[in-house]
Amino acid sequence: MNSIINFFISSYIYVSLCVVSLALATQYLLLSFNIQVLCFLFFATFISYNFQRLASIYKNPEHSRNQWYIQNRLIISALFFLSVIIFFGLIYSFSVQSIFLVLGLSLLSLLYAVKLRDIPYLKIYLIAASWCFSTILLTVLENKLTVDLEIILSIIGRFFFLVAITIPFDIRDLNFDKKRLKTLPILFGAERSKKIALIMLLLFLILEFFHYVVFSWEINFFLASLLCFGYTYYLIKKSGMDRNRFYYSFWVESCSISLVVFLIITAIFL
Repeated sequence: MNSIINFFISSYIYVSLCVVSLALATQYLLLSFNIQVLCFLFFATFISYNFQRLASIYKNPEHSRNQWYIQNRLIISALFFLSVIIFFGLIYSFSVQSIFLVLGLSLLSLLYAVKLRDIPYLKIYLIAASWCFSTILLTVLENKLTVDLEIILSIIGRFFFLVAITIPFDIRDLNFDKKRLKTLPILFGAERSKKIALIMLLLFLILEFFHYVVFSWEINFFLASLLCFGYTYYLIKKSGMDRNRFYYSFWVESCSISLVVFLIITAIFL
């Protein structure tokens, strides 16, 4: 793997951009934009994922990702502390409600790193819930939008989508997780877990269709969701333990980016 691409993936810069992309898709769908929220989510995600990795590298130093971290710990640590400074600079002007949301998600991230990840079958739902609330609710609170049925359905749909794209990562880590975690692939096996992921993805599409019919009637919004569904369906269907790390860390992760990409494309041509 190209060293630059490897750095962006291994340092969690890429996954931070994925979170930003989901939040941007939310803002696009709500027609309510907030650049400060997007910047904040990038640095908050970078801090959260790197904190969890830094907290665990010496527990399993033989893992390839941890070995990379140990070799690059100085530059990652420098970027981490710079991100912390920017994090507090951005949160300073947030509303009280947004600060409480951020504190809650930060506490969840901290507890996950030190304790919650050991609770059987909880990992996937914690990740999905954290991404879900941060990419939707933070924009709603900061832009002073009303939490109505439309927002609630968006949160539920986003949760289904995130659970769907998180399951393949548990399939990838099946052999490694057997030693320390209880995940859906360990309980049901890889193939059944993929079916669960595809069911979650279908529930996401159904809610998106309902949203289109009841609230927006913007055909390009639903078409973007349909294209996102197809793209994600293909990548989940093709996932398996024989796939290399790049397939998951780049392609499956890109499902989070695909929604905003398809929103832009459909807006141009429709």
